[in-house]
Amino acid sequence: MASINLEQFQELCAGVWRDRADVLAGRGFLTGDAALVRAVYWRLCKAGVVKKNASDNYSLPQSTLTYETVVGCVLEMNAKPPFNGVPFLKELCGRYQSEVLAANVT
Repeated sequence: MASINLEQFQELCAGVWRDRADVLAGRGFLTGDAALVRAVYWRLCKAGVVKKNASDNYSLPQSTLTYETVVGCVLEMNAKPPFNGVPFLKELCGRYQSEVLAANVT
């Protein structure tokens, strides 16, 4: 995994800013801020700063919370009638964790 210093990160962010018209055009349901941050993340990946093994990258609890928030936003904007999807996400994740634990026991 590569490392990055402050100056490199500043240049990466400046590149996202220069390309903001394209970044924002492809943002989908994301806010402009979120689309810009997502672009920074993907450029960190492209630069080799983020590990190639996706399972390592997404194992942090913060990642799960981030995606729960994103799913919540999608549902908030598009669910008709509105509903809370959190219990279903919790059940889904709970079932997965149970499966992982069972696999590690055997």
